[in-house]
Amino acid sequence: ILTFDPSSVAANIDLGRCWCDVTGNACDINCCCDTDCDQADITSFDRCKESPISVDSQYCVQEEVILTDNSVYTSQKTQDGLFCIYKDNNQARNYYSIPDMINSLDTFNFYRDRYASFTYSPTVSADTTYAQFYKVGDPVFVVYEDLTSGYLTIPQGEPNCQSNNPVSYLVDQSFKCTRQMRTLDANSCENTPYLNASSYLTSVRIVKTPYLFTWIINGTEVTTPIPTTTTTTTTTTPAPTTVAVTTSNDTNSTAETTTTTTTTTTTPTTTTTVPVTTTVVVTTEQRSLYNNSYTMEFEMERVECVDGNGLVVGCSFNAPSFNTSHCNNAVLGVEYHITHDGSNGITRAGVRLLLGSIQASDLPLTQSYGSSFTSVNEVNKTITERSGNPGYIVGKPVRAGVLVQNSTLALGDRYAIVEDMYNLTIIRGSATGTCLTDSANREQINFGINMVSGCLIRFNLFNVSADQYCSAMQDTVIDAMEGVVDTLTRDDPTIQRRVATYGNSNPLVPGDWVQILRNAPTQTTAQDTTVTQEGPKCTISMGMHTEILYANTGALANPQPKIIGVSFKYEPKQDIIYTCAGTRCTAGNTDVDQSYEVRHSVTFIDASQPATGYVGEPPVFLAKVPYDFFYPFISSSTRTGLSSYLYLVIFIFLCSNVLS
Repeated sequence: ILTFDPSSVAANIDLGRCWCDVTGNACDINCCCDTDCDQADITSFDRCKESPISVDSQYCVQEEVILTDNSVYTSQKTQDGLFCIYKDNNQARNYYSIPDMINSLDTFNFYRDRYASFTYSPTVSADTTYAQFYKVGDPVFVVYEDLTSGYLTIPQGEPNCQSNNPVSYLVDQSFKCTRQMRTLDANSCENTPYLNASSYLTSVRIVKTPYLFTWIINGTEVTTPIPTTTTTTTTTTPAPTTVAVTTSNDTNSTAETTTTTTTTTTTPTTTTTVPVTTTVVVTTEQRSLYNNSYTMEFEMERVECVDGNGLVVGCSFNAPSFNTSHCNNAVLGVEYHITHDGSNGITRAGVRLLLGSIQASDLPLTQSYGSSFTSVNEVNKTITERSGNPGYIVGKPVRAGVLVQNSTLALGDRYAIVEDMYNLTIIRGSATGTCLTDSANREQINFGINMVSGCLIRFNLFNVSADQYCSAMQDTVIDAMEGVVDTLTRDDPTIQRRVATYGNSNPLVPGDWVQILRNAPTQTTAQDTTVTQEGPKCTISMGMHTEILYANTGALANPQPKIIGVSFKYEPKQDIIYTCAGTRCTAGNTDVDQSYEVRHSVTFIDASQPATGYVGEPPVFLAKVPYDFFYPFISSSTRTGLSSYLYLVIFIFLCSNVLS
């Protein structure tokens, strides 16, 4: 196993000063500390993501102490600071210990058994707000050719697609949902709107900014878009000035009546420069709500197709057509890609389509929908997605890739992580319960989210002899569990799958990526296969558990989770039997298949080490008195010590006081 030294992490420091900056060379929404955000981006934010640090410098109240009170009476706490710590010079007490990387199954199992615990909880979506101009979370408007307006929506929901989810400004979204189609023929294929790509971008225009609806009311322009400001300096006696202005900034408009309004302004005598805002001049002019400078058409940005092998290839845009039993060029996925300029609004709107051929066995149909936003400042830049900075953020994808070696004469042997070659995912089932094993339909493993999934793998004896059936079935289960799309990634030991320890780990530093540990099922042998009259009986593993160990690093008040170990743990082998009977159970018979249930789970285990700062010993109290404290009972010659004479004098003195 190739091992590398990880990047060094300084102890006793706060690692996540700008934790919300999780995208390289791009502005993260509501992250005001992101240096990639300019003033126009920040103006469009509805809030700033504040740092989670909240440290009481005097330790009057410890943040990590949680008190639970179920009494019916209210309690009140007072704090006068009398017993607060003025200064803490033991920094180690406020930061997590740096965890070690895990490179063996024995060590991994030790931490798992010690720290493992998990729960499942639903997520809650945040409410959106609306403003005069687009702000983060506002619904994006569209207008139709019949002059009606509405929201740009992307279907979502299970089990049925529901088209009531508006696209939110500057919020990337992605959904999968199921269309409950029952039959597939020429009529349903060619006349169903959600199967036709043209229905997603024709006879509709996107609204650049909601200012459109204050500029045009009932087809009439009621105000100029932007008032003008001028600066005037004068030292003469003012004179009445009449100004007549007629506005028109839409070349596609048709003027029916034009009314020119005049205003009279008086400029006072002054010797200073005074900014003067010109009075808005109203022009009554008929405008089309659909075709004007505040709306734009959708552009066909990209078209891809899924071929017969499930691979995505480039293709051309065509309307759906029915051929015997297949509906070709049916829409399988739609993504709206919108370019924006912060609070200035939308500058470009594109549509990305995924088309494919479907048949009756694919019903009900699963489609994917999404929306993504890119700033004009991010165009032509290489965008790198982070899952934290540095520590992982709950709900962000766990980054994974494959370790590869590149040999060049100039640089020599260089190792790097290629994230496009592998992704950490969990298997998911279709609407009918069949496992979706291709990479496009697997569920992303997100940090801190425990998941369980189960589905059916269908397998038949086509091109597989009975004595090879169990081995082929075990390989199919392994590939389905681990999301391996080719046998090279699974079998070649020089290509190693690894997981990023931090959300911002650099792919060029392999030491910051931990290797995935596997206890894969042993090779299927003759003892695991029994050929009977009913069919083969196999002893194989039918499930896997992905266990991820992580530990908090950095400050106690701002923990930064770091993944320190990942393990693929397979279930013990069990017996499965091919249940078909008779002469139909023969090799090469494609009409007979068998469904087997497989299970996959994901568990995150917190193995954080507590802060272990050294606490000094209590001080020793030393009581000292001045050298002449007992003067004149002792002479100056005896001041250096206490003699028996001193104790006698003191005793007599005390006794005389008592007797008196």
